[in-house]
Amino acid sequence: MDFNEYQKDFIESIRNEAAISETDAEDEFIDRTLDILAEFDEIQDPIRLYFGKTRKNQAKMQINGYAFDETDHSLILFISDFENSLNPSNLTSTQIDKLYWMMYNYLDEVYYGDISQYCDDSDDCLKLGKLIKKRFDAMNDDPNLLLKIKFYILTDKNIGTRLLDADLLGNDPLNKTKRKSTKTNKKIKKSEFAGKPLEINIWNTERFYELETLNSNEPISIDFKEDFNYEGIPCLKGNIGENLGYNAYIAIIPGKLLADIYIEYGSKVLEGNVRAFLGTNAKKGVNRGIKNTINTEPTKFFTYNNGVAATAADIELETKNGELLITNVVDLQIINGGQTTATLAEAVLKKSENMELKGIYVPMKITVIEDRETEDEDGVRFYDSMVQNIANYANSQNKVTAADLFSNDPFHIWMEKMSKKILAPAVKYNIPTGWYYERSRKKYVREQEQELNRNGRDAYNRFGKKFPKKQIINKEQLAMYLTTIKCKPNVVSKGKNWVFKEFGTQIKKEYRENNAIFNEFYFKKCVAAAIVFRSVDGYLESNKDSAKKHTGFWYTAGGYKSDIVPYSIAKILSTIPYGYDIDWEKIWQNQSISNAFMHEIEIVTKMTNDFICDSHGVIVHEYCKKEDTWLKYKSEVPYKPSASFLDELIPISMQIEKEQAAVKEQKETNELQVLMDMFNLGTKLWNKVLLEGINRKIISYQEQSAVRQIITMINTGNIPSTKSGKLPTKYKNTVNTALDAKSKVEAEGLLNDLL
Repeated sequence: MDFNEYQKDFIESIRNEAAISETDAEDEFIDRTLDILAEFDEIQDPIRLYFGKTRKNQAKMQINGYAFDETDHSLILFISDFENSLNPSNLTSTQIDKLYWMMYNYLDEVYYGDISQYCDDSDDCLKLGKLIKKRFDAMNDDPNLLLKIKFYILTDKNIGTRLLDADLLGNDPLNKTKRKSTKTNKKIKKSEFAGKPLEINIWNTERFYELETLNSNEPISIDFKEDFNYEGIPCLKGNIGENLGYNAYIAIIPGKLLADIYIEYGSKVLEGNVRAFLGTNAKKGVNRGIKNTINTEPTKFFTYNNGVAATAADIELETKNGELLITNVVDLQIINGGQTTATLAEAVLKKSENMELKGIYVPMKITVIEDRETEDEDGVRFYDSMVQNIANYANSQNKVTAADLFSNDPFHIWMEKMSKKILAPAVKYNIPTGWYYERSRKKYVREQEQELNRNGRDAYNRFGKKFPKKQIINKEQLAMYLTTIKCKPNVVSKGKNWVFKEFGTQIKKEYRENNAIFNEFYFKKCVAAAIVFRSVDGYLESNKDSAKKHTGFWYTAGGYKSDIVPYSIAKILSTIPYGYDIDWEKIWQNQSISNAFMHEIEIVTKMTNDFICDSHGVIVHEYCKKEDTWLKYKSEVPYKPSASFLDELIPISMQIEKEQAAVKEQKETNELQVLMDMFNLGTKLWNKVLLEGINRKIISYQEQSAVRQIITMINTGNIPSTKSGKLPTKYKNTVNTALDAKSKVEAEGLLNDLL
């Protein structure tokens, strides 16, 4: 799809959605664009919030939403400029200035004026204003302190080259050098507000096209000379071999340059999963130690700090005065050392004692991974595998465990395999269909296109029918669904990164400890949880009132659906009598919830909305993030499920029986699979395990015997199994003992040529 086709489809789909839901097209445009920005981690947890007033001096104020980026301590305000045309005009500098001043005037009234003159006491715009002012005035050591402001213009207009080349709205106080104009450079500097650096980001249809068609975030391209007035970063190239798929460099980067990069690009230089886990929750002891070194012993920073591990898609090198320099870098992503980077930037923005970071240099390891597409047999990209290993093994001051949650984590691979193996009953569709688990962004699209390229249009269509788009579940959604049914709606309200953090940490631990609990029943329960969540969401969306409908329904467009849904489900589940549970397998069989369950949803969603809207002067969405809010709702708001709903519940003992049977079956399947995997390694490897193990005296007599049995089985082709296809008990110890022997020999590096 080229840009013209995308642009037409983009506008027409927005018009269609608006017509179907009888809402304003601009509302659909804002929802669509914020969803895209959130999906690609350009922003975190954006909130729709309209405010449009005229100040007493006749200056207009307007915002259409907001967000906070906790990693670089920034406030983001959104404003819409929607033309709703298939032949849009060009965005002009005059229009940008007008939009800028509307956001600026709102912020100015919040901080220097009295926003309460324009809002009711219950208005979230007033609550937001109070929160912004509080965070502006926070103490320097307060993690909620705002350090930066970003204005986002969301528009369907075109951006001409003339506009990009113009010196638009002033200069950047942190970077005096003139930036080169490019077609994709849509960030404009605008001096500051209340001493905080301020920038404008223009997001138009062309930029959304680039984002969605490339299926990845916009890569950061840095020219150290033009962008930051540095000749380059001194480095040494690691002579680690050829044809490895990557190159490695050891560099020394000035602390001020590293800080300026972070100030310029914010959390975009932090790899997505690292960003999700860094937030404002870094260990205070580590953070304090970095700050102390910055201000009291800057020349020892290089020695004390473990440095930064980063990746890049490409770099440019030059030799000057006999020194090798990195002069350009494309798609710089910090994998380890995010806390070091953020703390250096904070020292500059907070105007600390050594705000110029004099004497500070940071060791940096840069791995250049040009191959971003090649996948192994499990569909794991070479790039993802490299990044995960870098994060796992790099010894940084603030150990980041986010990489354990990459899409190639064993749990996510297992979920994807199960989603292709287990088909749902033919209830909503004429044929059994799959709930596709999308463990990496746009993998569904890539796989369907592969079917087209390999086997033609018919295979492409069959894939779409087997895995309907409405039955795609990505890993962030799964985390949200399962966290909700565990009755933690306050965590869900914090946004996908927080949910994924809590869910991922726990699921990783559980999968490592006992992967037998992850079986067919578990997968079906995951899908059932998705059906419940989407049923509540769909109920609100299909009945919402709007400016055009006037149905009188209590939920209106732009309401607090993202909070109502998890809170309502958790409220219902938390009131289920002790010893009983939802019949998750029945939901799977029916591919829908019952009428009785839907009746409870109709009651509880209204109850939830009434409760959270009484937020005691706090923004409703922020109020829902608090654990105390959930505990109060859970315990103090009376609610008793109907008899018809209670009659559908099943004893937990029955559920446990199903789970235990599934665990036993999965464990036996896993054991036989392990043996099959051992067979696939071949006799050459096992003979080497035996030979090297004996020669080097690192395997016991019992281990030698077990390896010999495995070799005999492979040679004879005799795979031991019971009539029911299970691994006989007497062979289980043989398998485990042989694997122990293999691990010992492998740890000595003696099997590298065969693995």
